[in-house]
Amino acid sequence: MFADLLLPMFDDEYYPDILVAEVKQHIERFAKKVSKAGLSEQDIYQFANATVAEINEMKPQFEDLDSSLDDTAADYIAEAMMMVVQEYGYFNIEMEELITNREW
Repeated sequence: MFADLLLPMFDDEYYPDILVAEVKQHIERFAKKVSKAGLSEQDIYQFANATVAEINEMKPQFEDLDSSLDDTAADYIAEAMMMVVQEYGYFNIEMEELITNREW
C-alpha cells in the first residue's frame, strides 16, 4: 500500500538501507493505527508522537553506521507520515506537528 514510503532515503547512500527499512516499519505501524475509523486529530498526533519517539531511539544506530537522522531525513519522514494521514482522509493535519517531538 505504501511501497514508496521513504524511497528517497533508500535511494540516498548516506542512509543505511537496513535502518531506513526499520524506520519504514515504524511508519507502517503508524499507518495501521491511523487506518482505524473515527479518529480525532489529537489521536493522530498521539500516534505520531509515539512513532517519532521510536525513531528517536534509532539515532545511535544511524551514528554507528556513519549516518544520522538529519534535517533531510526529518523531511522525508514527515512527508511519509503525511502521505499516510492523507491517504486516510486526514487533510487538516500539520506536517511539522507530526514530528514535533523529534530529537534529530
